[in-house]
Amino acid sequence: MFIYTKHAIEKIDALGIEKRDIENTVGKGMKWKESSSEKWHAQMAAIEVVFMKQEGNIFIITAYFAGRSK
Repeated sequence: MFIYTKHAIEKIDALGIEKRDIENTVGKGMKWKESSSEKWHAQMAAIEVVFMKQEGNIFIITAYFAGRSK
């Protein structure tokens, strides 16, 4: 199950990114884990998503267009 933080919802709304694009990026995109935390990144089709996995859920922390400032 995908759970969006308030920040993530505000960010994707401001950027005009659809939730289905976020979920496709997490499911099918290139992924890597930050070495100093439990945060993951996924990137696909110019979208980058920061998320965490917990108890079978995926918490979307933020999203932005890859290559732009966060």
